[in-house]
Amino acid sequence: MKVFQKLDNFLDYAWAQISRGKVDKKSPARHPTFVTSSADGFPNARTLVMRRSDRENNEIEFHTDTASSKMLALSQNPRAGIHIWLPKVQLQIQMDVVVEIKVGDITIPYWRDVPTNSRTAYGTIPSPGKVLESPLAYEHDPNQKRFAILVCDIQSIQLLLLGVKHIRAYYKKTTNWRGEWLSP
Repeated sequence: MKVFQKLDNFLDYAWAQISRGKVDKKSPARHPTFVTSSADGFPNARTLVMRRSDRENNEIEFHTDTASSKMLALSQNPRAGIHIWLPKVQLQIQMDVVVEIKVGDITIPYWRDVPTNSRTAYGTIPSPGKVLESPLAYEHDPNQKRFAILVCDIQSIQLLLLGVKHIRAYYKKTTNWRGEWLSP
């Protein structure tokens, strides 16, 4: 088990794990849990594919269908949570984010980079979450107008490293990522 004595080293280690999620398709960091608040106030968690991580700008990016429930939730409250569990290194990463939604013509260059077989996720008929008469009673109609980019501006990061003695730290954008140790 790694032991960190310096907060900066712990955060560097976490960002290396986050960034690995973009380049390594087998890394659990590639598929974080994304949590929004539903209209009735309950948390709504789902797994998304991380499309970009950018430490310099403190951003994580995802793609979604504009007709998805997360779009409605984010339009009502742009705050969300991201959770990553990395079992091999026993590290939990939690992030609080504010989400900027990009839709329309600004997404065209991104859409061009979406593989053809992946485009089916953007334009399902009926829309995601609608009731079906049978499990396969829907069609794929890939549509760039149903493609959205979620740019998540990270506000805080909390890390928990499990071991004989757990290590926990909390970092905030408002303190320029100066961390503090927390009791696990």
